[in-house]
Amino acid sequence: MFQVKEGDSIVLASESTRRVDILRTLGISFSIIPPDIDETRRKDETPQEFARRVSYEKAFKVGSHFPDKWVIGADTIVVLKGKVLGKPKNERDAFTMLKTLRGRWHKVITGYCVLNLSKDIISRDIVETRVFVRDMTDEEIIRYIKTSEPLGKAGSYAVQGKGGYMVKEIKGSYTNVVGLPICEIAEALLSLGVLS
Repeated sequence: MFQVKEGDSIVLASESTRRVDILRTLGISFSIIPPDIDETRRKDETPQEFARRVSYEKAFKVGSHFPDKWVIGADTIVVLKGKVLGKPKNERDAFTMLKTLRGRWHKVITGYCVLNLSKDIISRDIVETRVFVRDMTDEEIIRYIKTSEPLGKAGSYAVQGKGGYMVKEIKGSYTNVVGLPICEIAEALLSLGVLS
């Protein structure tokens, strides 16, 4: 569908299979290099600042080793009334998160960064999507948790998987909820002249 400009190459700074799958929809070739960074939220950061900073740090960490490549970093968080719901520590934590989300709207925020350090170019932004989770019974939540899908997922659910049944409404980017706002990423790469 798209082509990477001759002489350029793209690296996805992520270990997320969901992000890899979404980026592949552009029909481009890219490398995958997971960054090793501290993803702890700072006390003074808003959720938006947190997602934006972590996405930049992921891209910068990989970009510092490959300064001539275009590096994409992203970080997705789930936010309910200003509180960041990260990845659950265990099944009990997942249960608590899903009970908190049921019957309510929450936000999924992804910070993303596209950079090329040798060209001194950095493009970054955030995308917010509102999601409504249906009112589920405790038993439904327990059955979902037993699939192991919630573990390792921000907010304890995967809209693109078995957890899709609980998402009643989405306002905004679906791919943002999955983990990579592909429209905005494509627009950034096109505006920077990386893709044609």
